[in-house]
Amino acid sequence: MDALELWSTLAPYNWAVKPNGTAFPYFCNIIGGEGEVKVRFLMLEGWRTLHDFVRLRADRSFGVFSSPMEFPHFELVVLKSGETKFFRYDTGFLPRTVDEKESVILEKILWEAYGVMLRVESDPALPMRFAAEKSVFARIEDKAGAWRDEPLEIPDPQPYVERISFKTDDIKKAKDLPIVQTEMLDVDFRFLPTVATSEPRPRAVYQLIVKDSVSGNCEVDRRVSISPSAGLKSIWESMPQGFLEELISRGRVPGRVRVPSARVFRFLRPLCIELPFRLSINESLSSSS
Repeated sequence: MDALELWSTLAPYNWAVKPNGTAFPYFCNIIGGEGEVKVRFLMLEGWRTLHDFVRLRADRSFGVFSSPMEFPHFELVVLKSGETKFFRYDTGFLPRTVDEKESVILEKILWEAYGVMLRVESDPALPMRFAAEKSVFARIEDKAGAWRDEPLEIPDPQPYVERISFKTDDIKKAKDLPIVQTEMLDVDFRFLPTVATSEPRPRAVYQLIVKDSVSGNCEVDRRVSISPSAGLKSIWESMPQGFLEELISRGRVPGRVRVPSARVFRFLRPLCIELPFRLSINESLSSSS
């Protein structure tokens, strides 16, 4: 696959591979690498994952995913040295190497993906063959083990709704706190890709960090991991309540709060209805925090 040198040619497209017996199709997507990584070949699991991935690429503040590492998928990593590595990613967990059962599925997906790439050399429009039918080009395996080209009709994305609520008693406590108009806080909530729990299957960690905007002193460093039963959206929806609890612990409400992204802004905005602080976006905070 790497020797074909088609990574950049195919990067704008995605296509599907569905081995027989798998519950979901796997959608092939190409992402350019950084550092020692030449390219990353993602095999995204299922329609919902694909929809979220596409919407995130169109709007980096959409939903709750902030990194490809958070999507359920298999991944082929091609290093500049020529070495290849294979990983399994699941939302809420750190990546791991694929197991024996997964290797069988992964081998099928990669072999069919390689075949698609070979065909693209003579038919550059292949990935878009069924676009007019509102369908994705796919390679489908039947029960006999034979593969065929087939359109996969693109379903409408599931409705996306965020539900943010606060404990009534905590709101009452916060409203009794003094408001320091001259005080400004920088607040972020983010995925920490290099930090994990110490469990047999390490879980990903997310950080609520609050800094004084003037001094830069860190006032809050609150870290949480995802409950597999609750999911990623739940941890984001609970973040505003966590920030409210930290304000109560500090004993005062700032006059201003700055955040680095439209996503954090969106989740904290409901708190502005309850407490009279000014909320604003400062994208430079993402590189300095």
